[in-house]
Amino acid sequence: MSKRVKAIPMDNSEKKKRKHLSLSIAQKVELLQKLDGGVSVRHLTEEYGVGTTTIYDLKKQKDKLLKFYSDSDNQELMKNRKTLHRAKNEDLDRVLIEWIRQQRSKDKPLTGLLVMKQARLYHEELNIESECEYSEGWLQKFKKRHGIKYLKICGEKASADLEPAENYIDEFAKIISDENFSPEQIYNADETALYWCYVPRKTLAMADERVPTDYKDAKQRLTVLGCANAAGTHKIKLAVIGKSLYPKCLKGVCNLPVHYYANKKASVTREIFADWFNKYFVPAARAHCKQAGLEDNCKILLFLDHSSAHPPPELLVKSNVFGIYLPQNVTSVIQPCDQGILRSMKSKYKHFFLNSMLASVNRGLKIQDFLKEFSLKDAIYAVANAWNDIDKSTLKNAWHRLWATMMFENYLADEDFEGFIDSNEKTMISKLLTYAKSLSAESVNKLEEADIEEMLNIDNDAPIEHPLSDGEIAEMGLNIDEYEDSSGDDDIMSADQKISIDHMVKICDQLIAGLEQCAFISKQEIMAIYSIKEKLLRQKPVLKR
Repeated sequence: MSKRVKAIPMDNSEKKKRKHLSLSIAQKVELLQKLDGGVSVRHLTEEYGVGTTTIYDLKKQKDKLLKFYSDSDNQELMKNRKTLHRAKNEDLDRVLIEWIRQQRSKDKPLTGLLVMKQARLYHEELNIESECEYSEGWLQKFKKRHGIKYLKICGEKASADLEPAENYIDEFAKIISDENFSPEQIYNADETALYWCYVPRKTLAMADERVPTDYKDAKQRLTVLGCANAAGTHKIKLAVIGKSLYPKCLKGVCNLPVHYYANKKASVTREIFADWFNKYFVPAARAHCKQAGLEDNCKILLFLDHSSAHPPPELLVKSNVFGIYLPQNVTSVIQPCDQGILRSMKSKYKHFFLNSMLASVNRGLKIQDFLKEFSLKDAIYAVANAWNDIDKSTLKNAWHRLWATMMFENYLADEDFEGFIDSNEKTMISKLLTYAKSLSAESVNKLEEADIEEMLNIDNDAPIEHPLSDGEIAEMGLNIDEYEDSSGDDDIMSADQKISIDHMVKICDQLIAGLEQCAFISKQEIMAIYSIKEKLLRQKPVLKR
């Protein structure tokens, strides 16, 4: 008669390991967020019933867990999912999930058959040697791996829905009143496309210069991410996304007035937005609230639209700062950045750009030569300057629909606010036309109001997240580095190209001498150049040592 083996009782550490295996992906992400928020490891071991070793193991897997959670189609499913099952071919999985995202961003219907067909195509494009049937069983495993519940989608309405917008205004008021938020603690961020060197077509035609056959060569673009608080007292430093991480015009530039990112499409991505949120927004907003006299760890809210380039709200949590999404399809009605803030920035930028072009034409330069001279660096500094020029009243009044109960100074009703923005642009257009007509060059002196309005509105509806072609998605699996940065090593600045301190001091002296003759330059502005000169002189002996 066989003897029954006596069960060996598990010690506490073994029980905790078993408990770790029972934690869902959502719980693991929640635990990591609390750890980032300052909750002690000891408290977390008691709350989740896991050992300290388990928590440190999860911390090591943090990036993989957060990416897996972010890529999931439905975060609700992550409450039941417990492990990170890897695909046999991760490259194919990665490009296929990106393809699904792109189809959904274009509101194209998806079926299981379509996904399986596309998987077979990518299997060939990626030169995968192992065989795979891409059957219904494979599809179910693929959907489970990525938390996809449904493949079918419905397109959103083209126009904003006013009724949900009005309902959300009441919900927003409750959020504010329940926790007694100050306008200093409430932020909104949004992205916009900027065609940074676009000129009205008529100017090139009048100058007998090449007119673009399509918009591509005339529309060198940047994506600009702007963010400010409801009090109008804090503008976060702009984030700008270009096409090359190391463009030649930025050789040797250590400090830019923006946070600069790059990818082939010059578009915002989830990774870029998450990096901006964690590295720049959270510290800047926290420092401002402290300076404003609020509690050290006061709650801060960042309101966002439902862009596919924004990570899930669960991942936008750090140091008591939270990302909150506005309802879909109402952002054009109530989102503050869409109520004149980003428009004001772009108008100021384009006023500077066109004014610079007219000044160049006035000194005998052809428009195409001006466009060659005007670099990405010029555009970055100009857009940063335009952002700095947005005044407090514009920032505050942009919240006039969403935060209807906030007491604004010089409060403007809807029609007055829109008229105010329109009036500013009309004044700007009038000044530019007066300048253009005073010049002798025919390429610009026949400019009309419609030409400048064309320039102001050309990028209004340009997408801020660009769908990739099927070939480009497949290319991601073959060469990730090339996709993220197309520039080469030859863009690194050599030592002999750097400007010497002696030369910079001489430039400062010349600049001061010129500025002193200008009545429109203040003493404070001239003193700022003196300060730069003194800093250079102080640095010179240090460099010699």
